[in-house]
Amino acid sequence: NVISLNRLVGNLLASGGDDGSFSVWDLRNFQTPGPSDAPKPLARFQSHRTPITSLEWHPTDESMIAVSDDHGTYIYDLSIEEDDPDRAGKSDEEAAGAVEGEIPPQLLFVHSGSEMTKEVHWHPQIPSCVATTSLSGFSVFIPSNL
Repeated sequence: NVISLNRLVGNLLASGGDDGSFSVWDLRNFQTPGPSDAPKPLARFQSHRTPITSLEWHPTDESMIAVSDDHGTYIYDLSIEEDDPDRAGKSDEEAAGAVEGEIPPQLLFVHSGSEMTKEVHWHPQIPSCVATTSLSGFSVFIPSNL
């Protein structure tokens, strides 16, 4: 399990799990009315098949996050909203189940040139530059669409 606090929006926390999902939480809404009620994330992505090994918010864009799993590194823009009218009116659980394994519209870029990626970090001075560590070495790249 991994977490990352958004440095630009202090109440946002991202968490990644061994089940291949990652979620975005609003820390202002972490208290629940009853002890049996679990907090609900703002967003949950279940498109990964292996454990999330690292995630990090972009240093200058509050809605972008880099996520890694054993197969690669992924850049998401969480400001992009779902456009599918078939999902309108469904509960969070129904919508989350419907997108499991599908490519979410928020996914902007995939880097799959590394084996067993373990960490992902944004460069602090070059906003679009990403560095990763993996079993096969390290990679430093700038996604072509950022």
